[in-house]
Formats: sequence, C-alpha cells, structure tokens
Amino acid sequence: SSFLLANARIVEYPIVYCNDGFCKLSGYSRAEVMQKSSSCSFMYGDLTNTDVIKQIEQSFEKQEQEQVEILLYKKTRATDCRVYL
Repeated sequence: SSFLLANARIVEYPIVYCNDGFCKLSGYSRAEVMQKSSSCSFMYGDLTNTDVIKQIEQSFEKQEQEQVEILLYKKTRATDCRVYL
C-alpha cells in the first residue's frame, strides 16, 4: 500500500512523510515529494479531471473528509497512476 501524511495546520497542507509504496507508485523519491502540496498537484496532467481537483481543494478548505478517484501522472508522465483519496 502507499500513503502520504500532510500537515493540516500549514497553508497548502505540505507533505511531511510518504512511504516507500508511494515513491514506488509515483516514481518520485521521498526528497522530491516532501513539502509539496498534499493535493498532489505536482502529479496533475492533461487528463486529470478538473472537477475532481476542485472537490479536493474544497474538502481541504472546509477541512472535510472526501473520497475521490483521480488520475495522477507518474514522474515519467505515464498516466497509469490512478489514486483514491
């Protein structure tokens, strides 16, 4: 399994930890992921659904739990990285 942890007390909710599974899934090293936004906007691409992006942003703003499926891009820009948040 893969996961990341974020600091919900800082703007943009920066990633403070990601496990090896997330690194393997995404192709990014832990150092590359740390302090990026926990919305994983650095993994968005042309086929990432903008409505889902808005849902994620709204759930962060309202500090509400939301479950969505989103297409994210690996570091290689491959689109086979489907994530459930």
